[in-house]
Amino acid sequence: MPVRNIQILLLVMFVSVACCVQAERLKYAGKIGYAIGLIEQNYVDEIDPQELYVAAMHGIVSRLDQNSAFIPPQKYQEFQEVIEQQFGGVGILIEGPPAVKRLTVVAPILGSPAFEAGIQPGDVILEINGATTDGLEATAATSRMRGLVGEAVTLKVQRMNSPETAVLTIVRADVLVDSVFGDRIQSNSKWNYFLDEDPRIAYIRITLFGERTTEEFQKAIEAVKDRAKAVVIDLRSNPGGILRSAVDMCDMLLDRGVIVSTRGRNQQFGSERTADHDVRLPLGIPIIVLVNGDSASASEIMAACLKDSGRAMLAGQRSYGKGTVQQVFDLQDNQTAIKVTTAKFYRPNGKNIHRSEKSTESDDWGVTPDAELTQPITPLEEMYLYKRWNSRGDPRLTNAAEKPPSPGCEGDQQLSKVLKYLQATLME
Repeated sequence: MPVRNIQILLLVMFVSVACCVQAERLKYAGKIGYAIGLIEQNYVDEIDPQELYVAAMHGIVSRLDQNSAFIPPQKYQEFQEVIEQQFGGVGILIEGPPAVKRLTVVAPILGSPAFEAGIQPGDVILEINGATTDGLEATAATSRMRGLVGEAVTLKVQRMNSPETAVLTIVRADVLVDSVFGDRIQSNSKWNYFLDEDPRIAYIRITLFGERTTEEFQKAIEAVKDRAKAVVIDLRSNPGGILRSAVDMCDMLLDRGVIVSTRGRNQQFGSERTADHDVRLPLGIPIIVLVNGDSASASEIMAACLKDSGRAMLAGQRSYGKGTVQQVFDLQDNQTAIKVTTAKFYRPNGKNIHRSEKSTESDDWGVTPDAELTQPITPLEEMYLYKRWNSRGDPRLTNAAEKPPSPGCEGDQQLSKVLKYLQATLME
């Protein structure tokens, strides 16, 4: 048989196989579409087919694990904003009733339109676009101030402890949301990364792993590397995020070795990430990583990597135990998406940290703190921890001499244990 005929035959075979695979997929899509059409036309009450589609997608994904999910249109934008750490708005951190009587500015985000317009911590927002904020909660106010980039928002504000009011027209822009914090915010909305209790010890708290977290972490490391004698990385209550960010951040702290490996049913989701030699923090500086039961996924990757490599000790409580990787696939012209578990990740010691629904407390899952740094806390102490974080990020408290000082770390038993351990180590 001529070579050209063989090539044509192979091409026909390839196309036929591809068509069979596509037809098998479309068979199910056609059935779902047919069922939605039947219900839309024959159900006793009129019903929106879009609602049926959303319900069908939720049902499909519910057959998977607890970390897979369908992201409907009303949640899609919010999901993207969290991961990308960016949204269209004016850039104000606020609190409202019942915490305070009226909508109050905690702080403008550094470099945001609100910051440039002169919004100050403690300002009371009386009106948004002419509508009163009396009784308006913070979440509702945030929705009113967010919107299309380039459009204006008019705020009527009353200065803290003053009858003076001002009307400010602020043009929305892309606002960047931080995910890396220090010990205490300063009056210029920048963070002090050194503990008040011991300025030799740097403190870096990471709240999630988003698109900008690596860049933020690098800036924090650059800010402390020349002065710090020890570094605390706080991953408590960090739910995770982008795997790549956690890998890149570990790479800044290591000069060699495996960071994490992933294994999936499809080979494209399997990989092994290793450290290069571009270390950003001197290897002689001791590191302690804080975790708790809400530290999950990428947080556990970072904690496990630094512990297994011998680069850091772990403190706090055993982590959540989420050892799977999810991939987000956009649907319907980027208005909906499905988040599907595609792989499991393995720490450098070869273990998978995942806690299944059948796992018990005695099973090996999550990442466990070093024995001398393990410190459980009560729910009441955990409430104090969140209060401390909020207070340390409020310039109205941290910079006002006439107000009570924001809480130190003495009430945070986990951080206090770490502080005492590092102080003893630095004395040796």
